[in-house]
Amino acid sequence: MSLPRPSFSFWIPSVHDGTKLECRLYIPGGLQDKPTPATRIRGAIVAHPYAPLGGCYNDPVVNFIGRELYEEGFVVGTFNFRGAGRSGGRTSWTAKPELADYVSFYGFMLQYLRELLPRGHQSETEAQRPDIQLVLGGYSYGSLIASHVPTVDVMMNLFAPGSAAADSFLGQIGRAAGKIAASTREPPHEEGGEISTTTPCDSICVSYLLVSPLLPPVSSFLTVFSTLAIDLGGRSAQARPARPAEQLSAHRTLALFGDGDAFTSVRKLQRWSAEMGRIPQSRFQGCEIKGAGHFWREDGVETEARRVLREWLRGI
Repeated sequence: MSLPRPSFSFWIPSVHDGTKLECRLYIPGGLQDKPTPATRIRGAIVAHPYAPLGGCYNDPVVNFIGRELYEEGFVVGTFNFRGAGRSGGRTSWTAKPELADYVSFYGFMLQYLRELLPRGHQSETEAQRPDIQLVLGGYSYGSLIASHVPTVDVMMNLFAPGSAAADSFLGQIGRAAGKIAASTREPPHEEGGEISTTTPCDSICVSYLLVSPLLPPVSSFLTVFSTLAIDLGGRSAQARPARPAEQLSAHRTLALFGDGDAFTSVRKLQRWSAEMGRIPQSRFQGCEIKGAGHFWREDGVETEARRVLREWLRGI
């Protein structure tokens, strides 16, 4: 089963150079109801595989992963990297622009989900959980990029409300998030369910979902990642990519891979998964699906991947 028709289709600029990125949001039914302080705000990003090989947000693996997230009540966001679908530009050799593309959509999701937070006091039980849960996901090339995005505190600072000039790339992304959030629930300012750009967000919890992750030597191009420059309306800022091992072990992470992956040998994936799990206090979980290749076309493997993903999501 694939994702339904998107709730919103729109464009945002990449913070790298303003390249237009084609985006979609899939809103589960519960979030379109009147919000309450108990409403859970959960979102997920699923990035697609390498564009020159046909990757885009219509990819069947992106769709079945996205559908499971959607069925579990997550707002699902997908976007086309530069050079994919109708997004502008072309695929780079360094992946720096693509990292900025992901950062752009990540920032959009942070602001959009923040604006969905209802006003009101939380109960003592509700106050124990983060305001927002966000899964940073990707398939194949998309998982490589997802694992290198800046840390959540850096992202929250970059995309803080009012921190950028209105005509900057960051400002344009913020306006898009506000407009779509206001359209998600009707009416947007109903008493008891007000949506406000000033709604405080005390905490956000990120998790990582990596499907058919790529490891060296295929991923060796990522070693050229350095400082990522972010446009802040005339002011310069630097957001360094995260160290994947640190982020994937510190946050809840699920890596799904098959024992027949043609791009990365199963022995290498098994060794990497075991090493990640041995990091002190690691929250990394690797899951090998028997009979699955890189493209998840073999009989029964999609069903098994969905089952594993469903169980993992219910722990978020």
